[in-house]
Amino acid sequence: MKKINLLILALAATFTICKANNITVANAVLNGQNTTLKTEVINFDVTWDNSWRTSTNENNYDGAWIFVKFRKQGTNDWRHCTVTNTGSTPAAGALFTVPTDGKGAFLYRAADGLGSVNYLANRLVWNYGVDGILDNETVEIRVFALEMVYVTTGTYQLGSGGTEGNFFMNGTSGLPYSVTSSSAITVGTASGNLNSNLRGIATGSIPAAFPKGFNAFWMMKYEASQQQFVDFLNHIDQLKASTLFPTTPPISGTHPNLVAAQPERAMNSGSSTRLAAMADWSGLRPFSELEFEKACRGFNTPAVANEYAWGNTTLLSLSSVNDGGLITESVNLPATANCNVNSTYNSPARVGIFARPTASTRALSGGTYYGIMNMGDNVAELCFGISTAGLLNNESVHGDGYLSNSGSTDIATWDNNSAYGSRGAAYNVDGTNARISERNASVATNSFPGISYGLRMVRTAP
Repeated sequence: MKKINLLILALAATFTICKANNITVANAVLNGQNTTLKTEVINFDVTWDNSWRTSTNENNYDGAWIFVKFRKQGTNDWRHCTVTNTGSTPAAGALFTVPTDGKGAFLYRAADGLGSVNYLANRLVWNYGVDGILDNETVEIRVFALEMVYVTTGTYQLGSGGTEGNFFMNGTSGLPYSVTSSSAITVGTASGNLNSNLRGIATGSIPAAFPKGFNAFWMMKYEASQQQFVDFLNHIDQLKASTLFPTTPPISGTHPNLVAAQPERAMNSGSSTRLAAMADWSGLRPFSELEFEKACRGFNTPAVANEYAWGNTTLLSLSSVNDGGLITESVNLPATANCNVNSTYNSPARVGIFARPTASTRALSGGTYYGIMNMGDNVAELCFGISTAGLLNNESVHGDGYLSNSGSTDIATWDNNSAYGSRGAAYNVDGTNARISERNASVATNSFPGISYGLRMVRTAP
């Protein structure tokens, strides 16, 4: 296979090196063609900061979702590479997990550790024959990387037993409901049933296939940034990009060279269409409000009444930043701010801004039990509610890397406003929404798109 112009683009901050999500892909080459098997080896390096793996407490780890796009010489059509576990080898000290659909690979630590990682000479095998490429065709590739966090399998609680709006509960008891398996959940007001509390179906069943959070999944560590969304737009065709182009935040330039105004800040103006399309293109999927509570509260962890995403009931909102809008944007006042809600700052902040480089804690960083950032603040999280439309979604269905001709996803159940609600607070709304179990906007109660809403995606663990 001929190789030209092997350009590298790391979706999560190649061009804008941020303190929180400094992930970089470099030195990608195609080197190892097998014309009998119709495969090619994609070699690349990946590095990022604030990485961890622990076998105690949370018993989880972070990682990177790696996926690759290619285009044939003379075309502007970026297509998705199908990769295979056979022959793929990560760098020393790392592991690869390749899902059966081959839409990408998870790269993560092989052993416990904390700090920056620098994984050199990873080898990911591309099954180019499956993707319709001939042995002698000329192609260009681009490697993308998204920081992710592994959320473990296990029992967790919905609702806190507090006073949140429309909180989940067990029957009419006001107490939390425990999700103890991946089986279907009966909805109703009898003891032992999940009470939707006027947000979602009142009776019936949440199907076994619905993403309920019991099974393990990977979630983006940070909200999608402006740069990530622009990178997505620049790698789909112009007609499709024009249907997804946001009015806010400001984006300049012309396709395929669009430029984000504040590339490190959270992308707002989220909508079901934009979320579904970006998830489909990335080989990921939207998540459910049940997965939201699991990711925040944690496995087998008793709920705390009215707790915020960072696990306690203390909220200290950001009022000003240093280096506003720059890649060095950081907390100014108050010095111990742990969220960006109802803020005099009045703007989405740099994703992961509260993850201090030293002496950080879950409460100070605003992180969830598993170490996921900004789940309760900055921009609200669009997710499937337990509405009739939302319950049609299946945790095993992920994006295939391609959009429909209309520029949206080809997964019909994803692009449906009535399937979505939002969880968590935003920079311009009241902080009560930062509480884990607050559900007043959880089922199609708001209009999309809107400046309060962000984009975050997941993938069910292989």
